Amino acid sequence: MNNSTLTYYAAEGYKIVRPEAIYGRGSLMADGAALHEGGFRAVEITDIYGAGSELVAGGAEEIFVPALSNAPLFHLLLFATLVIYFNMLYRSWGFIGHLYRDMFTMRSESNMIYQGGLLPLQHFKHVASTIGFVMLALVALRIADGFIPASSPIYDGYLASFASLGALFVVVVYLAWYYATHKIIEWVTLSDAAPQLSAIGYMHFVRISVVLYPLAAAWLLGVESNNESVIVMVLVVVAVVMLILYLKDTILFFLDKKISILYWILYLCTAFLLPLSFIAHMLPQRLG
Repeated sequence: MNNSTLTYYAAEGYKIVRPEAIYGRGSLMADGAALHEGGFRAVEITDIYGAGSELVAGGAEEIFVPALSNAPLFHLLLFATLVIYFNMLYRSWGFIGHLYRDMFTMRSESNMIYQGGLLPLQHFKHVASTIGFVMLALVALRIADGFIPASSPIYDGYLASFASLGALFVVVVYLAWYYATHKIIEWVTLSDAAPQLSAIGYMHFVRISVVLYPLAAAWLLGVESNNESVIVMVLVVVAVVMLILYLKDTILFFLDKKISILYWILYLCTAFLLPLSFIAHMLPQRLG
């Protein structure tokens, strides 16, 4: 600014200060001309931080992404089921051997009763099914992590910490629906077909729990985190095979009882697909 401009601003009430009053002693107002070609010059690290400084390459830190499967309760339940599963392997290996050997037949339960007795078999089924309940809840939470946005309010407060209990509650309600469906069928039809069909489903759930748990536990422990990893593909393939075996046994049961296939389709839709569709419809609205 020239002197006339400064005099004008001073007359208007502005206080005129020198650059050194703003930027420090020794400061000068530049005239706008670039001191170096292009207005920039390369500097060494010592020019910025002083003599003896060096630039150390550091890895980029991972962005923290909240997840329901990171809660302590999730890992506590997973550890507990691991301990119970290994104890079950030790105490009930004979039963488990029949599960594998008779996987493609319907003689598993009769052979297991013949080998170990009815009461030990009932205890084994209760333990295996309990492991299966917890496994379903933990797998559901791990899958949900891929669909819930990081900004979701579900991660606030204690809700995420106790999400495992919520998932267990959903699994128990789902199984209660399955049990109630068979009881209603038994009451309406006055037939022993419904208890037999329920027993087939129970036995297959025990088999699925025993066979799939090692793969599911490895995935839940984070041994392989990539959704396209080998362990996930093996888990999906084995699960599909187990589901096909269950469908095969149930349709053979309906054919043996001379019941129309339409009732088989209605049974599957009522016992399995209806509650699943309800959950699939409600979860995006509650967790988004």
